[in-house]
Amino acid sequence: MCARDYKAARETVDNSPNEDISMAFVTVPRRCADIWLDFIQGNHPKMEEFRATREQLYKQIDADPTNAFLLSVVATIDLALGHNEEAILGAKRAAEMMPISKDAMIGPLLVKNLALVYAWAGEWNLAFEQLDILVKRPNSSFLNYGDLKLDPVWDPLRKDPRFDKLLAELAPPD
Repeated sequence: MCARDYKAARETVDNSPNEDISMAFVTVPRRCADIWLDFIQGNHPKMEEFRATREQLYKQIDADPTNAFLLSVVATIDLALGHNEEAILGAKRAAEMMPISKDAMIGPLLVKNLALVYAWAGEWNLAFEQLDILVKRPNSSFLNYGDLKLDPVWDPLRKDPRFDKLLAELAPPD
């Protein structure tokens, strides 16, 4: 994905012998990768195509409502399917379930995902607030220069001058 070789990314997903894949440390239906790949390329997947996948995810949440990672992944799928409000609520709930103050390893990952959801939902100020939290973490590997520079998930923020400021803060020393 970071090389923006979406064809290769799609082939990797399609060639997987597994019906389930891991996204953000949680096992989800492989179709979630299809949804995300379509979305990140600007194809805006249709709810009708992925209704069954979304229903599967919500069954997983019903079975394990305390799984913050699962809730966070479902938020990105809701986002990709055009359910921005549900996505924001889900990502916020996930980050609140496992805040950084409670878990220094999981909390930042959930904050990063919340920033991603805010960015794609057009809530740039809120996205930058979350990214600032991560940048201020000492020795943070949760958000790094390469990730911010290359990963297409941050594309919505790239035209904002605050994005360049964040890149400068994370840039490796010469």
